[in-house]
Amino acid sequence: MKRAPVYDIRTSENAWNTLVALTGVAPQIWERMLLHRSEYRWEDDLVEDVVRRYGQVPPRYEEWTFTYFHITTSADQCSSFQKHGILDLVHSYECKDSELRTFLDGKNIKLDLAGRTLRFGRQTYDISFGGRPPRSDGKARARWAIGRKLYYDFASCGFLSVWAGNPYGGYVHRRPEILSDIDELLDLTLSEEWHISHKPYEITAVVPGADIVYDGDDEHTDRDKAL
Repeated sequence: MKRAPVYDIRTSENAWNTLVALTGVAPQIWERMLLHRSEYRWEDDLVEDVVRRYGQVPPRYEEWTFTYFHITTSADQCSSFQKHGILDLVHSYECKDSELRTFLDGKNIKLDLAGRTLRFGRQTYDISFGGRPPRSDGKARARWAIGRKLYYDFASCGFLSVWAGNPYGGYVHRRPEILSDIDELLDLTLSEEWHISHKPYEITAVVPGADIVYDGDDEHTDRDKAL
């Protein structure tokens, strides 16, 4: 059985090995062609030209195996990760012993995922994900943002490479993103409370390309996605 190509760019060395393995272009050719990078408008153009002339177009990315970083936070040394693995947002809430679920339960915040509502005390909020409200309506925008996280952008996020000097703008190393939206809706300080009581962790994981959500132009071909 043919082994799936591995895409690993966590370090410069790993990225170099990945480039050589996926394209079939020898390191000596890459080194020689990189001396001509000024002749190309974009480095992507150089890569495509080298592959066309000396190698092969990599197979569909769905056929690869990706090694990536998952950034999270935990107050108990990621015990739920060791038990359940990496869960997306929806499954993390449905998992009754996950840290997110127990934290929200402790704040008397209940999500009805099927009914698309959030209940806080005696108040119930509609968190259906529909048209985007104007920024001037802060509460409606917050309800929309919560719904977007749960019904559209709920997949677990992974980073193929991490630059320590420029952490991810969503601050997932401080708290789950959805907490900031709940704070905005309910005028709470969940994000800060979580940040104070939890530590950041970097988890290395491996996933088949077929399980990755491609975030790009719908008109991109398999070749566009691979290159």
